[in-house]
Amino acid sequence: MEYQVVMEMEQLHDAMLVCSEARVLTIDTEFVRVNTYYPEVGLIQIYDGKRCFLIDPIALPDLQSLKALMLSSSIVKVFHSCSEDLEVFQHALGIIPRPIFDTQIAAALLGIGFSISYQRLVEYYLGIELLKYETRSDWLKRPLTDNQLKYAALDVVHLYEVYNQELKALLETNRLGWVSEECAGLGLQIPTMIDPSQFYKKVKGASVLDRSQLNVLRDLCSWREVTARNKNIPRNRVIEQKSLLAIAKLKLSSKTDLVTEASITPKQFRQYGDVIFGVAKEARQKEEHLCPEIIPRSGGSVNSEHLQRLRRVVMDCAESLSVSPEFLVKRRHLEELLKLDQLPDELNGWRKEAVGNALLIEMASF
Repeated sequence: MEYQVVMEMEQLHDAMLVCSEARVLTIDTEFVRVNTYYPEVGLIQIYDGKRCFLIDPIALPDLQSLKALMLSSSIVKVFHSCSEDLEVFQHALGIIPRPIFDTQIAAALLGIGFSISYQRLVEYYLGIELLKYETRSDWLKRPLTDNQLKYAALDVVHLYEVYNQELKALLETNRLGWVSEECAGLGLQIPTMIDPSQFYKKVKGASVLDRSQLNVLRDLCSWREVTARNKNIPRNRVIEQKSLLAIAKLKLSSKTDLVTEASITPKQFRQYGDVIFGVAKEARQKEEHLCPEIIPRSGGSVNSEHLQRLRRVVMDCAESLSVSPEFLVKRRHLEELLKLDQLPDELNGWRKEAVGNALLIEMASF
């Protein structure tokens, strides 16, 4: 397996010239995220079908020359399960690569499997059983071993072969447009691209809170998110989610309630106790009409019989398409359909053709 390790700016420049001539690039990243909020990238692998470049971001003082390549509209960037890779590029370069082809999404739309692993996909198409011995190695430690470099290079080489086979199958089934549409929205849910004030909606159990309690939760989640980003530490290192929910439910009488009632650690109390108490107290005082709207409970306000009938439609469509029903339609989108009496945005596009029209026909019989 031949590859070039790129550790100097001149080498990077030359590699970008070579890659800029390609129509397709397979890309992967190796990173570590244990004690940080942001991923710490240790290697970027790029393969154009002939040459493999292993770019060392630790040795290189500037990666900005990668930007033009990652944004070139004439080059398809192929990843597998790319959400974390996109987060790496967003943090390192401030951009989301476009256009993207995700082989995991393609596999789902080809009926190979929902959320299939890279190892299983390579075995399915190429008959090669990949070893996982380097998956959890330290990619920030230098020098990288020969085994690490070979493992990293083979990842993108095999990915190129997988892409070619998936592309052929997608063209034969007229589903390439489906994959392109699905991949166009990738990267929009990267945490740093979401407004910190919206993170409270992701907290499990938030739907049981009243508006005043939700305001406390919203402000605390927003503060935690900003703090984690600024300090580059994991969110739970600031304060755990279960503690945020407990504080939102409490009417704090003193700071010590944070320890006795919300179970924050002594270290967190020393570092952030004053701020947490202050944020919660101020949020609790806001007038109710200025607080967030109640979060609807899942399935709580829809006709269960109608929901079951819609789920059967989804199952039938999924079976006829050989696609996982979980990938085709999420339960919350069926609930939204029942509440709005029209297709939610998520069920338009290719999904309208695949299942949306059938759901509307079933809805008309209610």
